Amino acid sequence: MVNAFFSIFAGEDHTVMLRHLHLCILLMALFAAPLASFAQTDKDILILSSHTASSEWEQGILEPILELDREREDISVTIHRFQLLSHPNVSSLIGSVQEALEAQKTRPSLVIMVGGSIFNFTFYVHKRWEGVPIILIGEQDYYCAVGYTLNGPGDPSAKRYPISTFDSFGINYTLIEVPFMYRRTIDLIFRVQPGLKKFIFVAGENYMCKEYQWRIEQYITDTYPNVSYRVIHSLYSSTDELLAALREDSGPDTAVLFGSWLVRKDYLGNVSTRHNTLRLIESLAPTYTLYEADMNTHPHLIGFYTYSPMEYRRITRQRVLDVLDHGLQPSQMHLSHMEAGIASLNYRAMKHFGLNTALIPEDARVVEGPQTLWQAHKKAIMWALFFILVGIGAIIVITMSHSLSSLMKARNMAEKANDMKVAFVQNMSHEIRTPLNSIIGFSQLLCMPDGYNSDEEKSEYLDYIMNNAQMLMVMVNDMLNLSDMENGRYAVNMGPTNLNEIARMAIKSIDHNIPLGVAIVRQPGIDEDARYITDGLRVQQILVNFLTNACKHTTSGEIVIGSSLVENPGEITFYVADTGPGVPAEKAEEIFDRFVKLDNNKQGAGLGLSVCRLIAANLNGHVWLDTEHTDGARFVLAFPLIEA
Repeated sequence: MVNAFFSIFAGEDHTVMLRHLHLCILLMALFAAPLASFAQTDKDILILSSHTASSEWEQGILEPILELDREREDISVTIHRFQLLSHPNVSSLIGSVQEALEAQKTRPSLVIMVGGSIFNFTFYVHKRWEGVPIILIGEQDYYCAVGYTLNGPGDPSAKRYPISTFDSFGINYTLIEVPFMYRRTIDLIFRVQPGLKKFIFVAGENYMCKEYQWRIEQYITDTYPNVSYRVIHSLYSSTDELLAALREDSGPDTAVLFGSWLVRKDYLGNVSTRHNTLRLIESLAPTYTLYEADMNTHPHLIGFYTYSPMEYRRITRQRVLDVLDHGLQPSQMHLSHMEAGIASLNYRAMKHFGLNTALIPEDARVVEGPQTLWQAHKKAIMWALFFILVGIGAIIVITMSHSLSSLMKARNMAEKANDMKVAFVQNMSHEIRTPLNSIIGFSQLLCMPDGYNSDEEKSEYLDYIMNNAQMLMVMVNDMLNLSDMENGRYAVNMGPTNLNEIARMAIKSIDHNIPLGVAIVRQPGIDEDARYITDGLRVQQILVNFLTNACKHTTSGEIVIGSSLVENPGEITFYVADTGPGVPAEKAEEIFDRFVKLDNNKQGAGLGLSVCRLIAANLNGHVWLDTEHTDGARFVLAFPLIEA
């Protein structure tokens, strides 16, 4: 190759040849950097989880990993959830795992396996990509055979293989153990209920309840031999039988530790009822939990003990970055066991069940406790801090007054914020004033002396007042919904829903707004009695918004509301089509922005479609304008198809 290169310059003197050589080297250097950059690949993380997407435990475990995914463009995360109880047998579960591994066409940079019940599939991952970095995150430092993991009751004598077994197979792994601290939780229970006589463990058919059921029994038998221990299992008892047992055994001498309430039958359906069951239990007897998330949603839970979530997030984030950025192998890392933690106790719940709050440990985190100095004088302290900050701000402004560039930047930002405020106030003042003027004007006419207005006129005036009041309510609701969603206070309650009933309720909600000469036509594409998992009220809110817009812009013809299971495979699709003037295709995205109105003569703040898009995102769906529909406008909502 070198000889061929120099032969190009045969017959030239060395000076000319060196110039050509330098030019080639320069061109190669110029192209080398872009080519090297182009050659870089993303860092792929493959997550295999034994849980469902709705599992709050899994959500907490995955948060530091998904946080990295959000922060960095070079990191991509793929998640496969196997939902163990949804599999009828071992071969079904193994098939799902193999299918997930085969779906990953390229070797991942890192594999993370979440949940001790799938640790035994580490061999499958190693066989697929020998030597691939693996981080195990689970509740124990051992694994069991797939058959025991999936089926049957808890068995203390079942074969349990230590994680160190993987060493002899050359598997490149490390472990972050996040155990349920049942011993410390039990000790905490006996500390705040020293007269305890009965201990009840509420268990589900899932693997971790299976494991902790016999461990808890053994620990109580060894440590608190005078206490009666009982298990109420979802496999052998109905919810009514559970509640009846707790009513019989309630009182300060009884404690309930809630593990789960899941059964294999209709697994995906009863996952969503877990909190409903716990909500019933916590009102009957002093109830404790093994999950941190339960304390945030159940006001009568007494407490629990757990490892430090902050420490877990720190260690997990560091382990992932060590592999992806620093080239460290998991086999070179020590196994991590989460131990440091703190007890959490609900002061108000303890008072509710007549427990002695003086027994709360000094180092415990107290929820709903007596007001602190901050809570008692929050407003006064905030005002003091406000004036202090104002003073500090004034000093900073005076000190930095010599910096013209900084002042100009601050002024430009202030002008921009002020322009946005003025635009908002002008828009909303106009939109709110119009219905208010109508309400006030027609109300004054109704207050005229008897005989001034006929009964027909009064009825007409009342219709005007009602219509404008509802218009005002829509604008206020849009603004409040927008604020709630931006501040994270927007609740989405997923559950089995009859979507045909939702469509009928949406039509009924706008019945009074349908213009004369316009027909409402339903085109249901869903079986009448079919039920799907979603938030029906939020779906109805979007449909009402679509129908309201259609009523505004349609003066003749018809408004069609329909549904389909085939228009977008894997999704439930709703659409509202009208015979109005339609929307230009180039405006298809702009109309979903805030305060955008194509016709300023129509009432409304221009927030409705923006709110619809945010609601759809909360439902894991999306909304759009069908630009292929030319006879009027056709708005579409689609969200995941999950059968109840």
